[in-house]
Parts: sequence; C-alpha cells; structure tokens
Amino acid sequence: MKKRNFLYALVFAMAAVVFSPLANANPLSLLIKDYSKTKYPIVMVHGAFGFDSILGVIDYWYFITSNMRLRGAQVYVVNMSSAALHEKRGEELRDDIRQILAISGAQKVNLIAHSQGATASRYVAALEPQWIASVSCAHCMNEGTQFADGFTDFLNALGIGAPIVDGAVTLLLELLELISGPGSDGGYNSELNVDQSMLALAAASKHDPSYTTFNAQYPAAMPAYKCWNNDNGRSGPGATLAQASGASVANGIRWYSWGGETPITNLIDPFDLIVIPLAREFTGSAPLKWDGLVPSCGMALGEALRLNYKANHFDAINHALAITAFGMNIPSIYYNHANRLKKAGL
Repeated sequence: MKKRNFLYALVFAMAAVVFSPLANANPLSLLIKDYSKTKYPIVMVHGAFGFDSILGVIDYWYFITSNMRLRGAQVYVVNMSSAALHEKRGEELRDDIRQILAISGAQKVNLIAHSQGATASRYVAALEPQWIASVSCAHCMNEGTQFADGFTDFLNALGIGAPIVDGAVTLLLELLELISGPGSDGGYNSELNVDQSMLALAAASKHDPSYTTFNAQYPAAMPAYKCWNNDNGRSGPGATLAQASGASVANGIRWYSWGGETPITNLIDPFDLIVIPLAREFTGSAPLKWDGLVPSCGMALGEALRLNYKANHFDAINHALAITAFGMNIPSIYYNHANRLKKAGL
C-alpha cells in the first residue's frame, strides 16, 4: 500500500511539473501581434548568485526571456558579479546599459530585476535617470533579509573557520561566473566578472546598516510605510497593496513590483526540499512572511501589483527547471508585464 501511495504521489508530482505551466498561460498572447513588444528594450537584471546562461544551456531566466521574445519583446540579459556590494554591481550594470543603448540605438531601457538586482537597478536609475524608462521588481530585496543577519552571526561564531567558509563559497561563485561566461541568453554578453566575495554579499544583504544607508541615499519609489519597523520586517509589507506601494512615478521613471510569500511550493524541487529549509534555520523561530530567502517586507517598490503569488524566491525565475507550484506559469507573469509596459507607452 505504501509503495502504491508513493507511486501515486510521484505520478501526481510529475503531472504537476508537466501541466502546471499551462494553467495560468495566456494562449491569446501568441495570437496578438507583438504582444510583448515594448517601445524601449527590456534589460533583465539578476540577483545574487546570478548568471546569464550556464554553458549556454540553463538560463537564469528559465524559459522567461524566450517566451518574452516569442511575443515580440526585445530582451537583453546582463551578467553582473554574483556576490558583491550594491554599488559595485550597480556600476557593472551601468556599463552594461551604456553598451546596450549603443548596440540597440534606443534612448532608454526598461529594467526588470530579481532579488538583489533591485539595488543595482535603483543605483543606475538614480545616476542615469535619462536612460531608464521603467524599473520592475520581481521578489526584490529592498530592505535586506533576516537570513543575512543569521548567517553573519554563524560566520562570526566560527571564528577562524569563517575565512575558510568564505573562501569555499567564493570559489564556487567564481566557478559559476566562469562557466556562465561563454554562453549568453540572447545576443548580448556581459564582460566576465570574477571578483566575488561571499562576506561582501552577506554584509550587503543586512537591513542595518547596508539597506538603511542605501535607501537613504537612493529613496526613489520606496514605500512611505516602513514595514521593517513592524516586528523587524517579519509581518509583511502592509495590510493592503496601496499601503505597501511607493510612488508609481519617480524621477520621470515608472516603477512596478510583485512578489510572493509561499516558501515551499513543490517538494520535488531541490530548492524547496533542501535550500529553503536550511535558509530558514538562520532566521530564528518566530513567524516570518517571506519567499524562502527574502521577506515580503521589502518586495514592494513603486506600484505593488501583487505580493502574494504562490511562488518562492527561486520560482520567481522559474527554477529549479520550471518546477513550481501547480497552476503557476512564471513566464506568463513576465510577458504579460511586458504587455503592461507596452500599453503604458514604455
């Protein structure tokens, strides 16, 4: 009986992987000419531990950019340092956008960021607002994460072992950069960045002082409601989307955001099975509204479109390998958003 139940569960899980992408799809989008073709090119900005395309086979934006291009979008993907301070990644993105504008001949770009890609995007938007038509945030980190505090405390407790852990993780990140260097998602390929630091990333991901300082310097589109002041950001972004939202237009730039707060969505996904439960061990036992890595407090930037998708931090980029919650079609969120940008004249 147990064996039969296991087989039933396995078949159901496999069916969920195969058919769930169809559930929230928009089939009419393929019939509408240039459904996702925006006025300005779209630049995808990854988060920490990010890459462009591993050996040209596994994209960071898994089946997301291809679905957008299929519907007419002009999409460029950048590859910044996987682990670095906000300003360093921001300068790398600034260089990428300068090149993309020259290649495309466009006057501006639309940025779509995931996770820590938010701060790089906000940095460039502040320094070069004339380049940016819009900034859109998917499960972004705009207030830090409790995980960073717990992980930093763990490293400090290790004492002499901390540099060993940092060196090992940093080495893995350097390897990730090297194997993602040759391939590219689309026609643009960023310069190789092999100057990583796990300790720098951990420091950059803390609410205080990293994000309090950064948000004071680059406050555009941040919500007036300070959700972190309520239970250290553990209780969510606010009671309503209106309360959670910031200014929809700031410095002549349109701002959007969306996110989720369901950390476990599919138990055959290795991120759900191993990575997210392990990350939770560093955040304390108190209740926490988050997506498995980033609290929903801090996901809102500009107009918050939705903050309760049944998706975790890795689902947000359709990983691992499109294993997400039943009924979720992650690429549709992006190509429908591109259509929103198109309708807004962006």
